[in-house]
Amino acid sequence: MQITGITLAHVRRFTDPVTITGLGPGLNVLSEPNEAGKSTLFDALQAVFFRSHRSFDKAIKALVPRVGGDPEVTVDFEAEGATWRLAKVWSSSAARKSARLWRDGALIAQGDEVDGQLPALIGAPSDGGPAGLLWVRQGVVDQTEDKDEQAARRGILDSVAGEVEAMTGGHRMARALAACDTVLKQHLTNTGRVKTGGGLASAQAEVADQEQAHADLAARVATLQDDLDHRRRAQRELGELTAPEAEADRAERLKTAQSALSAARAHQSRVELAEGKTRELEARAAQLDQQIAALRHALDEHRAAGEDLTRAEADLASVTDTARTARAERDDAVQAQDTARQEADRTSAIARQVLQAEAARAAEAQRDDLARRIARAEALRSRIEELDALASQEISADRMQDLIRRDEALRLAEAARAARAATLRIRYADGAAGRITRDGQALNDGQEVPIPEGTVLDIAGVGRIEISPGEAASNADVEAARSALTQALAAAGRPDMDAARASASRAEGVRAECQSARADLGALAPDGLADVRARLAALPDPVAPDLNLPTRAEAEAAEDRARTALQSATEALSAAQVVDDAAQARLRSTTAARDIAAARHARAAQALTATPEAEATLSERIEARTALQERIDAARVELTGLQGAGGDLSAAETAVTRAQSVIDNTRRAVASLREDLAQLNARIGLTTSEAPEEELALVTDRLEAARGRLAAIETEVAVNQRLHAVLSAAQAEAREAYVRPVHAELAPLLRMLWPDADPVIDAETGLITALTRRSVEEEVDVLSGGTREQISLMVRLAFARLLAARGTPAPVILDDAIVYTDDDRIEQIFNALTAGGETLQVIVLSCRQRAFRALGGRVLSFAPA
Repeated sequence: MQITGITLAHVRRFTDPVTITGLGPGLNVLSEPNEAGKSTLFDALQAVFFRSHRSFDKAIKALVPRVGGDPEVTVDFEAEGATWRLAKVWSSSAARKSARLWRDGALIAQGDEVDGQLPALIGAPSDGGPAGLLWVRQGVVDQTEDKDEQAARRGILDSVAGEVEAMTGGHRMARALAACDTVLKQHLTNTGRVKTGGGLASAQAEVADQEQAHADLAARVATLQDDLDHRRRAQRELGELTAPEAEADRAERLKTAQSALSAARAHQSRVELAEGKTRELEARAAQLDQQIAALRHALDEHRAAGEDLTRAEADLASVTDTARTARAERDDAVQAQDTARQEADRTSAIARQVLQAEAARAAEAQRDDLARRIARAEALRSRIEELDALASQEISADRMQDLIRRDEALRLAEAARAARAATLRIRYADGAAGRITRDGQALNDGQEVPIPEGTVLDIAGVGRIEISPGEAASNADVEAARSALTQALAAAGRPDMDAARASASRAEGVRAECQSARADLGALAPDGLADVRARLAALPDPVAPDLNLPTRAEAEAAEDRARTALQSATEALSAAQVVDDAAQARLRSTTAARDIAAARHARAAQALTATPEAEATLSERIEARTALQERIDAARVELTGLQGAGGDLSAAETAVTRAQSVIDNTRRAVASLREDLAQLNARIGLTTSEAPEEELALVTDRLEAARGRLAAIETEVAVNQRLHAVLSAAQAEAREAYVRPVHAELAPLLRMLWPDADPVIDAETGLITALTRRSVEEEVDVLSGGTREQISLMVRLAFARLLAARGTPAPVILDDAIVYTDDDRIEQIFNALTAGGETLQVIVLSCRQRAFRALGGRVLSFAPA
């Protein structure tokens, strides 16, 4: 494919149509300053070739001009021995979207048919086409792992697959690998896991089932053996418990224990009588002890309460004087704070008056600015109304698009009529050329002339032939299209398409000026003119200056001094308040303590009134307590003698309980053993009837057979995995032959930059992974940005040369792709581009005008369409 011309309309900055013509084979250079539209041209080419006309995604929206419009791109190119024209219009309106494709001047496809035919014609990136590999966008420096670029490299490398086939055994190798894959797919998934439902999974499941059955039977056999052992132990224990001599021994032990218990209980009655007498005497002693202690406590409490009351009354007198002094000092501090606050309020009021005067002066300047802005905004609003009125008199963009569609429909109808109409071809005899004319123009030998409406032929020296149109040359479609166009022009108030286009152009200018005026109005009044007026009205009214006010510095200094004095007075009041609060709290607590002491003294005096002659009563009770103690001591001696003479009742009761429990436990154990034996006999009989030992032997044989089948399948899988790995390694080694054509094209280009350079190319991706220079191999990732940029460019030129050698040339397009290259190296890059241009079409877009003067080639530029 070779591009010959490009036209852009309504694409970003190109609101008016521009064209680039004169593109040809070899080197083509468009060198323009930044913001001239080079990247726009690159994006437009990408869109027209690889974006559907129905699309309106982010990439297409990025082509829409700031002022609006429907992007339109037309490209002329040569491919497959023919000349082609491709035109697309993208729009947010479905009715304005279009795509058309011409071949050798004839329209061959429209709409979706164009998007369907383009991939096969130019090679879309997703189909391995070259554009993703050879069209380098601005800012792309390195080789990339883009999937479209990978597909393009693989497509070019596959053209040398014949050589690899010969080296790897061709179809025999493929069949062997396929056979391995077939076996492995029966057992494994693509990720190497065991495949559900496969042979290996079935064998593993069978082994697992047999192992489970074997484990279940083995457990049943083990349970049967446990039951037999348990029955033997139970029978032996039951015989021991039910022996006659054992039962007689247990009865004799119970009788002996019961006799000992009766004797112990009689002695215990005598002991309990002695204990009751002793407890009675001790209770009377305790009662006397309580009376003595209470009387002593009442006498002691009365003396202590009197002493505490005397001390509390002395403390209260002292604290009352201190509290009176603290309250007077606090009242003085309150008065001082009030005086300081009044002074602070007075100085603050003066400072506010000073600030209000300054604000009034500032408002005057702001009032003038807002008034000027309102006047300017009013003028702009009037101009916008005038422009809106002018725009309403011109054709709208939508109506113009409708006229363009109707005009195109007329042209298509005329072309269709010409295609359906009868044609006339003249074949001259020798010496008769040029004797037949039509409308005064000589018809050439072999020229095909459509005659949809009939025609008249003049033959020199012979006469005239009139030809009338047949049925096939009906003008209905053409007339309908012309009528529709005429009616639309009439509705628009324009005589023809030229007048309509002129009106649309004027409308565009008016809209641009209107948009600029609206932007200026928005800058003057971003929140609306009413907001500006409201801000003007909100300004304070002018006030006459007060000549008696101090300066702002004097007012602020006086206010600061007053606030400092107020702060000091407040702190003094706070301190006096703390002292007063503490004094009052101490007064309250001291008063409460005196009241408590008085109440305690009164309660102690009241307690003594119930016992007259308290001191004499206390002496009598002490003498009675001494006599009672002698009687208690005698009773305790008698009780001790009884407790040492009799047997232990608790031990006798324990012996009886133990003897009875032995008999009861034996009875329960016998019953339980007989119940267990009945259950064991039933379970053993049932299990024995099922013959689990014989079934276990059969399952063991089946388990061994299943394990053998699983081992055979695992061996088969392992062998095929190993064979597949060996065959794949051999095939991968042979694929190194893929890179030889790339190496043959790339090495000379690299050596134009580095005379001893040799590339290391990955056979799978076609990427350069390392570069050998001066016998040292360097990974591409560690090279400088400029070196990687130069390698990337040479790789693309090499693949472009391979495409040309294969008979499918594609243009190389570079959008500012040489940005990190120094001045000396760029000369060598120019040589490489010139060499590539001998067999390729290379289109270079650059903003480096001075540097690219030395590149040569065909100079391109934007021109009005």
